[in-house]
Amino acid sequence: AVVSTQSTGMESDIATPLVVASRFLGTFLFNAIGCLIMRVDLRVSKENVKIVAIRTATGFCSFVCGTYAFQNMPVGEATVIISMAPVFVAIFSMCLLGVRARCSQIVLILLSLGGVVMIVDPDSLANNDGTLPKLNLLAAGAALSQALFKSLSYIFIKKSNNRVHFMTMVFWYSLIASIVTIAFITITYFSLQAAGKSTAWVLNDVDRTDILILSAISFLGFVSQFTLTKSTQIVNTTIISLIRNTDILVTMAFQIFYFKVIPCWLQILGMVLMVLCTILLLLTKERQ
Repeated sequence: AVVSTQSTGMESDIATPLVVASRFLGTFLFNAIGCLIMRVDLRVSKENVKIVAIRTATGFCSFVCGTYAFQNMPVGEATVIISMAPVFVAIFSMCLLGVRARCSQIVLILLSLGGVVMIVDPDSLANNDGTLPKLNLLAAGAALSQALFKSLSYIFIKKSNNRVHFMTMVFWYSLIASIVTIAFITITYFSLQAAGKSTAWVLNDVDRTDILILSAISFLGFVSQFTLTKSTQIVNTTIISLIRNTDILVTMAFQIFYFKVIPCWLQILGMVLMVLCTILLLLTKERQ
């Protein structure tokens, strides 16, 4: 949520690939240091290679699809579509993990999604003249794909069932994602340069403020991935995905104090609904 707030409020234009690269590289470097200190075994057994590979692929595709969606469609629409992840997690949990979802849990997930719709700023859905924009089907597909890939990522982290150390999973995920991202930036930059086209959207000059922002994104991205992977291994995936959606609430809280953006009554009602649904889902799971 802190990273999202900081990125939204950036006055300088940092190239998106630089932000993506800093997120993956930061996660890799900080996690690698932790692995050295804790002497974590980074080897993966043959029976777990498939799980680690799928988790890496789904995590990377999720991040890329989400980035494309937010760049090419209104933030509000993208947020609503991506927030459908808990619904997909519940479905995949039943199909792939054999978890039986209760009707009350499904209802609470759908109500939570309704809270997301209420929180989304209506102005983010409209053009400057107040009319609704035409839906970018490719961007909408990317947002939906992000929700699907994110859900599958949760499932395969859970499927590892602690057979693979969570830091090992983060290591291989961040390493491969960093290599792919750097390769993309390098190839695209020199291809555009050879064609005589602008390379600013791939790689641009950064000042001290930009470096501080990228450093913060690197570290906080690592903390987010580190805690998410560990918690997903030990806690019910449906609960994790729903709690993960509450970063919308934290982001809004930061916007209130950081940007002095005051939410309307409908957004406040949506926040209350999301919090209540999350608490009730936790209590329901405890009783089960």
